[in-house]
Amino acid sequence: MIGNKLSTAMKLFGNPSCINTAKCLQTAGEKGVDVEAISINSGDEVLDNSPLGSAPVLKDLDNIVYGTGAILSYLDDKGFGPSLVPRNGVIRAIMYQYSHIATDYVQMEAYGLLTGSGGNMDIVNKACDLLENLLTDPPQHSAPKLKKDSFVCGEFSLADIHWMSCVNALEISGNDVVSSRPGMTEWYNAVKNHPSTSKEKVVPYDFLPTKEDVDSGKVRNVGINVV
Repeated sequence: MIGNKLSTAMKLFGNPSCINTAKCLQTAGEKGVDVEAISINSGDEVLDNSPLGSAPVLKDLDNIVYGTGAILSYLDDKGFGPSLVPRNGVIRAIMYQYSHIATDYVQMEAYGLLTGSGGNMDIVNKACDLLENLLTDPPQHSAPKLKKDSFVCGEFSLADIHWMSCVNALEISGNDVVSSRPGMTEWYNAVKNHPSTSKEKVVPYDFLPTKEDVDSGKVRNVGINVV
């Protein structure tokens, strides 16, 4: 076990078919934060703490955090190990840019395909082509230059979490966007096997929902240290 531990598990209220919930679970695994995951419905009392009635919602003792970006930031700060946000400004901008592509163009289509409510694979493929180009031919004007590495920004970051949650949803829905793209294939395998940033002996990818989780409506816990 690494460093000072959290005395209690945080509670995450979400849904296995919710891509934002998946991001929170993977981030908790990355930062060594124990999370008790609770499947929600519109009648859950905790949603009263989210002014727009949106989920996921994170409860850490008396602190209530809503909004996916806020939850990811909270977990990144409260957890262990280096930040998932690059320190270099240029690299950080690339992280936000490709996170934007994932959240604003891929996620809605992936959710539609996962839930059977729609989804446009043309949009998904166009976005994946952009990621493939970055992974195989990173921009040379970066300062410092992006490494030709397996991760979106060369170093593991929140961009990898935004993308993997979408790819995981697409995979569950039977849509393979990875195998035909060599760069994304290398990236996918790297993220899938990436050990926790916190140095805990867990693989954060394992906390993402499976098809069985989606079918059963079960959200899996992130169990590391708190019994």
